[in-house]
Amino acid sequence: MHDDYPSFPGFENVSLEDSYVLDIAVHPGALSLHLDLLLLPTHPAYGPPRPGERACFRAATVVFSHVRDLHWTGQSIVQPATDASGSADFGSVDSLTRLYDTYQILGDWGEISLRSSAPSLSIHPPHAT
Repeated sequence: MHDDYPSFPGFENVSLEDSYVLDIAVHPGALSLHLDLLLLPTHPAYGPPRPGERACFRAATVVFSHVRDLHWTGQSIVQPATDASGSADFGSVDSLTRLYDTYQILGDWGEISLRSSAPSLSIHPPHAT
């Protein structure tokens, strides 16, 4: 069975393709993607864009737990981009798909293929200004 991320529970009403990958962390049994996540207007946590932002972005983390197998190719091309504000990111998630028991994540930072539990998405509360 082949699925794309919008069909994963908790991934409805977000756009990974328009989000920014701030960090990728691999630990024994876990993979985490730390994101500046774009929320679509239909997302329950959606709010007006903050000053200087073009859309509603929120800090978020995608976690794959119970990782049984992980392959990351293209790591040598990982170079963060720095925007005008000085913030660094690794581009976006071009795709996140599941084919049977394997997840595939593609982006400017390479390709990660892993077997794990279904990913979870946690949106962090906004920082007080």
